[in-house]
Order: sequence, then structure tokens, then C-alpha cells
Amino acid sequence: MRNAKGAYGGYTGIIQSYFEGMRKILSEFGRSRPPARWAADDRAEEVWHKIERAAHNNKLRLPAEYFITEILAARRVAMAIGHRGKWREDFRNAADEMERSAKFLRKPHPYGMPAYPSGRKLAEMLDDAAAYFRKQVEPSRNQPGVLKFSRKSKPHMIFMSMVGNDLKQITGLWLDEEVGVLTEIAFDSPDIDAEAARWARRPPAISRAVRKARG
Repeated sequence: MRNAKGAYGGYTGIIQSYFEGMRKILSEFGRSRPPARWAADDRAEEVWHKIERAAHNNKLRLPAEYFITEILAARRVAMAIGHRGKWREDFRNAADEMERSAKFLRKPHPYGMPAYPSGRKLAEMLDDAAAYFRKQVEPSRNQPGVLKFSRKSKPHMIFMSMVGNDLKQITGLWLDEEVGVLTEIAFDSPDIDAEAARWARRPPAISRAVRKARG
């Protein structure tokens, strides 16, 4: 049986017990709000077992501790992307400075003196860093099967897009109801359901057409 690390990244330990996994997460994170909400919500174990069975049917092993850790990580990523507008100006200004420095390093000396020995390599690194920081605050992204967000996307919508796509890779199914419950727990919001999860994974063109029809 394959391991779900192909969809999520990498994992070395195999821990099948949901409760053992939850205890390990709580001991690592303390009783901070997201892990504590997860442990206190009776639906979490039921959702986990549904996802684990679906992964098993798709011939993938999904350890509980790994799954919980990745859900918490997805929340942090969604929060960072959802609030990227707060530091967009700072990141873009820093990227501009990096590109100016890279351009300076590539300029020949006005009197033909030898260039800085590592100048070309450093200039390439600065260009890479500038591109990285610009991407961190880009207004929108649409990577089919991975992630979708726009300028107006809220953190919980980004979370649903990420988790929904990941679970589709692991189980071969769109688990909208389970994604809705996971999102409700992660963001402590009772207004999230399966329909919201379906909306989060719609292609942008379809979403715009639905909004126009409703409007």
C-alpha cells in the first residue's frame, strides 16, 4: 500500500491510532486553540475515520498524526495567504531592492576592474529571492488540483481549496462534507458546510457565472 506522503510531502513514522496521534499533537503544540478545538469536537474522529477508509480504498496509507499535523499546517498557510495584503507593499519594495542589487552586481566596473568573484551567483540568488517574495503576496493564483485563491479570498476558503484538493489526491474523491467539517473546526465557524467546500473548488469561470446568475 502506498503512503499519502506523495500527496502531502513526506512522513517517516506510521501511527494508525487517531487518539495516539491527537495526544502527540497536543503534547507538541500545547492546548493552543486549533489543536484543542480538534480534540474537543466529537465529529473530528468520525471525519478522520471516513477519510482514512477512503484513502485505504484508494490503496494509500494515511497516518493519523501526519494527517492532523498537515491540517494544522494548512490552516497556518491559509491564514498567511489570506492576510497577504497586509504586507504586500513591504514585500514588493524589498523585491524591488533585491532586483536593483542584482542589476548592480551584473554591471561591469566603469574602469574595467575585476567583478566581484561571486557576483553572478549572488545576482541570481537575489533574482530568485525577489520572485519568491513577489509570489508570496500575489493577488491571485489558480493551480488546478492544488490551490485557488483570488484577491477577495478569505483564509477559510483558501483552506478548503487546499485541503479539498489534497484529499482528492489521497482518496480519489471530493470529500466536501468532510472538508466542511474540518474547516468549521479549524476556524471555529459554524456557518461552513459542504456547499461552501464545493464552491471553494469551482473553477473561477464557473464561480463568476454562478454569481452573475444569482445577481
